Amino acid sequence: MSAETPPRPANIRELESLRIARAEKPPRRSRLLPLAIGVVILAALGAGAYEVYLNTYGKPPEVQTAIVTFKSAGQPGVLLTGSGYIVTKQKYITIGAQVIGQIVEEPIQEGQHVKPGDLLARIDDRDYVAQLNQANADRDLAKANVALTKAQMERLAALYQAHVENKNDYEVALNAYNTALASLEKAEAEIRYAQFNVQQCTIRSPIDGVVLQKYREVGSMISYGNAVTTGYGIADIAQLADTTDMRAEVDVNESDIAKVGMGAPATVTLDAYPDRPFAAKVAKIDPEADRQKGTVEVEVHILKPDLSVIKPEMSAKVTFDAIVTNQVQQALVLVPKKAVVGDGAGSYVWVVRDGTALKAPVLLGREFQDGMEVKSGLSGGETVIVVPPATLADGQRVTPVAS
Repeated sequence: MSAETPPRPANIRELESLRIARAEKPPRRSRLLPLAIGVVILAALGAGAYEVYLNTYGKPPEVQTAIVTFKSAGQPGVLLTGSGYIVTKQKYITIGAQVIGQIVEEPIQEGQHVKPGDLLARIDDRDYVAQLNQANADRDLAKANVALTKAQMERLAALYQAHVENKNDYEVALNAYNTALASLEKAEAEIRYAQFNVQQCTIRSPIDGVVLQKYREVGSMISYGNAVTTGYGIADIAQLADTTDMRAEVDVNESDIAKVGMGAPATVTLDAYPDRPFAAKVAKIDPEADRQKGTVEVEVHILKPDLSVIKPEMSAKVTFDAIVTNQVQQALVLVPKKAVVGDGAGSYVWVVRDGTALKAPVLLGREFQDGMEVKSGLSGGETVIVVPPATLADGQRVTPVAS
């Protein structure tokens, strides 16, 4: 027999009916997960921002760099270069006639090479040959007169000494003889002058050269009245250039003239034939500078010119080389000119090592076209900054960029 639960009193049941039922609380979640996610997100954002900073504001400044080079022993190096023109030692010679007349022969052409004695032109010489013949006849007549007056003077001299003739007649005969002698000398002088005129009708080249310009043609008349219409000399025939001493003429800046010395080696390269250089040496340095251009004219003598290639007035580039001696030479360390910075204390360059710019004092030597010689401070192979910024500091981080 089971025991039954006794019934609750009525007042208790009424109280329980008045109780407010509380909702169940949800289970509590952990706060560590959102915090961890936020940290990861912030770390990623920070890393990205740092990367952007390194690539923009935080990146070391870029600098143009170059490698310090060196020339092996015995290599001459280049002092400086300049542009100019091909000329000749005697410049240009204008050949003309000393007599007037018509040109009957002129076998030359412009650009033709001629040797001493080659015929340039021939002038009609018939008039001058006639004058020569007349002079010869006058001389023969003068000789006959001399012989006659001499015989008369000698007879009167004998009679005068024998007191047969008076002194006055003897002196008249003596004067006639001296006059005849003078007439003979005059006739002989006229012959020489006529021979000269005949010779001048044949015009030959006095030099070994090339014909630059031909002023006349066959049939042209050389006279004293055609200078106004032709625009050149009264009797000019042709213009020649002496090819026995071909040179290149170039203007050198005043600040560089101290690097050029008489006899210094040089190289001439024609603009038309850049692959055919010609060895040369300095033959002339003009004693006077050009005030307006600030230059000094220098001429170099081409040692072995090829006349089939080299022509006067051609454009050329002259390279002046450093003189090489027989002494043993050490390698030359060369640094780009734009990498050298000078101040009151001396010269220095900026060397880049492991991304850091370091100030390196240097002792400079000669200046070449491809750089400055460094006697001490660099050994070759270093990376230097070309045109370093004025705000660059020793030990500053930089980003080298090869120039």
